[in-house]
Amino acid sequence: MVQELEKIEYRKGMLDKGMKPKGLPVKVWRGAKIPAEVREAINEEDLLSLGGAYGNKNVGDPVEYDHLKLVLAGDVVEITVFNRGITLFTSDDERVRRIHRVLCDLNWE
Repeated sequence: MVQELEKIEYRKGMLDKGMKPKGLPVKVWRGAKIPAEVREAINEEDLLSLGGAYGNKNVGDPVEYDHLKLVLAGDVVEITVFNRGITLFTSDDERVRRIHRVLCDLNWE
């Protein structure tokens, strides 16, 4: 359940050849600092059921990388999307559109 959401970690950026995702910037929101509209979007888009990897990491150089980690009281849901822009443009995957809508709600600043 979304009300049990304890922490959100979001790592994004462009991965050059040989670069590891850990080298990309990460933003963390904890507890009450998680924006209400983000909690709501996660619930509306049923993101907790979409753990896994999406897109094609071999399309493009550098590779666009999004990694969302949702930490709940008793579970962790991780979502990775490679080349989100290309995937949205070239596929009809509603799951990626749902993920994209939530990622657009996250304020990176």
